[in-house]
Amino acid sequence: MKLGQTSRFKRAYVWWVSIFFIVVVLSFKLPVGQQLNLLFAPLLHAVQAPARWYQEFSLWFDDAQTLQARLLNLEKQVQQQQAVQQLATTLSDENKQLRQLLNISQIEHYVWRVAGVVSRGPEQKSRRLMLEIDGAHPDDVVVSKEGLVGLVDTASKHHAVIRTILDASVTVPVTMQNSRLAGLVRGAGADLTVDFVPIDIAPEVGDVLITSGAGGVFPAGLPVAKVTKVKPIEGGVFAQVSASPVAAWQRDAWLAVATKETSLSQSEEQSSIQIQPTPQPQAKPAQE
Repeated sequence: MKLGQTSRFKRAYVWWVSIFFIVVVLSFKLPVGQQLNLLFAPLLHAVQAPARWYQEFSLWFDDAQTLQARLLNLEKQVQQQQAVQQLATTLSDENKQLRQLLNISQIEHYVWRVAGVVSRGPEQKSRRLMLEIDGAHPDDVVVSKEGLVGLVDTASKHHAVIRTILDASVTVPVTMQNSRLAGLVRGAGADLTVDFVPIDIAPEVGDVLITSGAGGVFPAGLPVAKVTKVKPIEGGVFAQVSASPVAAWQRDAWLAVATKETSLSQSEEQSSIQIQPTPQPQAKPAQE
């Protein structure tokens, strides 16, 4: 009895399984199956959502890393191009300065050389400079492409310290083109003061003062300063005159140094002097 029930149960199970597979197969071909697919599609979409999110996040993360790497590479290239462009601009400016300095008119009895600026004083308008130059001499004249800068204060074998015209210890005899003016420019820290200027021949604001050549230190004709203020002194015959340097040594990388030919000849003579050895007394022959 039990064996008959078991066999009937097995046959029924086989039939139900067969019918299930037939229904599943037919469901994909009949409209009912399509409706079932549409019915369960949101459920399948929700079940598959985590996998899709993970894949999309992975792709986004990889793309973000790639974009960031490309951005850093582009920024590095831009910085390199800016550095190259800045260097090219600097070299172009220095080249222009050198050409302008080399075109300085040759003043008689002076030898001109170009020197590089090594350092500047801490002031906004430096009163001291250091140049890289061989064989400079104290009181050599230093100029830029615009005009007078100052004088060599001390010099070593390869360098020279410059006192600019803003230094109070530097005084420059000046005049103007087609004028009887004979003033004296001296440094006043941030600007210049012009002394001994009579009211009747005082310059106007904007006039350019040039070296007069008096005293023999500075060659004549170098632009020195532009007048910024003229004020008559009450009860006096002179005017109070202020000026600013025409030379812009704060931005120039190269300056010209003028050495007097007499200084060079004196240096050559000193270097050619040789100390003659003291003659030694000769021994007398022994007498028999």
